[in-house]
Amino acid sequence: MSADHPLWLQQQELTCLNFRILEVTPDTIIAARRTFNWDCLFTWVNYTVFVRRVSLLTAQVMETDQTALMQKAQQSNQSPLPRGFQSGNAVLVAYIADQVDLEAQQLCQQRTKIRFAQFYLPAALDQNQHTYLIHRTPLWGLIYYTKFRYILNRLLKPLGTANQEPRSIAGMILTGVIIGYMLLLGVILIAISS
Repeated sequence: MSADHPLWLQQQELTCLNFRILEVTPDTIIAARRTFNWDCLFTWVNYTVFVRRVSLLTAQVMETDQTALMQKAQQSNQSPLPRGFQSGNAVLVAYIADQVDLEAQQLCQQRTKIRFAQFYLPAALDQNQHTYLIHRTPLWGLIYYTKFRYILNRLLKPLGTANQEPRSIAGMILTGVIIGYMLLLGVILIAISS
């Protein structure tokens, strides 16, 4: 892709974030990566990212896209592990728009429907450089949202720097508690059997 492509900066950013570019069209980039997160309860996250260039982003466009993009993500970025078996899917959509209507802004900023081991997060950037994405972290998926916001922010306003993905503090605490509990249980079992 050349520097005159409207999503060239986003493609470069995806490369910096270690994503494989699956498809490039004049108005869309599809990329994927599979990441093991020790800080998120030792889970694999199967990311599929869509970067879309649109002139006017509306709630109707987003709702239509959600169904199509979820299906496309399942087809183009399949995980070898079954979903939910220490593996989850994250579909992140970054819209680069001239205008984002009020309903679309609200959709980007609200929590999405809860799904088992699957996340769908849209975000948008308008021509005035205003970003619209979820700010409040829902309890369901708490350990992942720091990473999701980081990726979406990097795509909306590309930095072109090396990937310095944040660790999930909540995930590290939960992982530590579970490991501590398992060690304590092991010590108790050894003490009982002696």
